Amino acid sequence: MEIYNEEVRDLLSKNPKNKLELKEKPDSGVYVKDLSFFAVKGVDEINDVLKIGMKNRSVGATNMNATSSRSHSLFQVTIERSEIGADGK
Repeated sequence: MEIYNEEVRDLLSKNPKNKLELKEKPDSGVYVKDLSFFAVKGVDEINDVLKIGMKNRSVGATNMNATSSRSHSLFQVTIERSEIGADGK
């Protein structure tokens, strides 16, 4: 996601310029409604998703940098691990 001009946008959605809403749940806190997530199985897939998000960021030229970022972005990775037990499951 990115925050651009006080708007939250989903960089992985089909319409990355659409504004998303911040919501709050009493039990888990603040979240972004309808924010995309992808289950991946390795570093290569993580990099592919990251590249899509980077491509959709808001950028613009400045005197110092032709591709200066115009936003703040967040890329969250949650790692889950499982093991096969003695019963084979």
